[in-house]
Amino acid sequence: MQNVASLVLNAFLMSVVLVLLFRRAAPALGLIDLPDERKLHDGGVPAIGGIAMFGAFVTASSMLDPVHGGIRAFVLGSAILVALGVIDDRLDLSPKIKLVGQFASACVFVFGADAVVRLGFLPGWGEAGAFAVPFTLVFIVGTINAFNMIDGIDGLAGGAASSALFWLAVLALVAGRPEWPFLLLLLAGVLGFLVFNFRHRWLDRAAVFMGDAGSMMLGGAVAFFAVVLASGPAPAASFPALLWLCIVPVVDTLSLAVRRMQDGRSPFSPDREHLHHLVLRTGAGPKQAALRITATSFILGGVGTAGALAGVPDALMLLGLVLVVLGHTLFVLKVGRERRSPVRFVAVGSKDRHA
Repeated sequence: MQNVASLVLNAFLMSVVLVLLFRRAAPALGLIDLPDERKLHDGGVPAIGGIAMFGAFVTASSMLDPVHGGIRAFVLGSAILVALGVIDDRLDLSPKIKLVGQFASACVFVFGADAVVRLGFLPGWGEAGAFAVPFTLVFIVGTINAFNMIDGIDGLAGGAASSALFWLAVLALVAGRPEWPFLLLLLAGVLGFLVFNFRHRWLDRAAVFMGDAGSMMLGGAVAFFAVVLASGPAPAASFPALLWLCIVPVVDTLSLAVRRMQDGRSPFSPDREHLHHLVLRTGAGPKQAALRITATSFILGGVGTAGALAGVPDALMLLGLVLVVLGHTLFVLKVGRERRSPVRFVAVGSKDRHA
């Protein structure tokens, strides 16, 4: 335990140091996020947080002995996402190319770690081996995109990911699973990044962004460990319970896709209808919006964790998720009816980086 604690501190400090180093190298790397019609932050901001978090995790986790077998698959799959994100941050890849890369990463996660979600929570499906692999791949890719799309205001994607990683670590620790130290190292790396990204007393706006490399890596991390904890002969938690840990970005993404298609647009088309945009329309500032959504994600994650530890039936956990979806829908409808002019809710320093 003491060794893990020291490694967690090292991962945090390493993330801070790597952010500072890559921040200076960002212009040479071409990783400067410039404002345009979709990005409303002031001036160029280094988009190197994802590289720093990944580097801190890989370095710190290599000091753990032994390295958990599935972690090798996670590192390789995450490296694909980070590389894909860096290229996208520089060249603005098409959604189709990004999806291909995301599915490649998901395949590495699933087949490299031999981790597949059992579909026993669906009546009559049992393990459903023929459908379990496609279901798992779609869940991973969907979660990657969910965190990629929620990365729209300072500190939000990092806060939502921190919440999910925290509860995943709690479940893994209680279940005696070897993944929990790695989850803590990931969490420490994210917190080190948030020192420069989340607005606080000494930082009035983000000094760095995580970029697509960071948001996709974090989405992949949450999905990977959720799948790992839900798979195997003795899962640490049921899949419906684990869904509570990432339900906020997932529901927001699904809701956006449905609304865009209802308008006759591609689900990947850009707009300013994300959950954080809707919260900004209520009069909240970027910091308050990020805190409110992160707090909601943390509370819902706590409900899922409590349900998993208490052995609440999957049907009840799924019913609770239906209520969450209903609440999100009612909020979208309410804010939509009270829609204001964009000039009144757009905040300086916020960004709408992703589709």
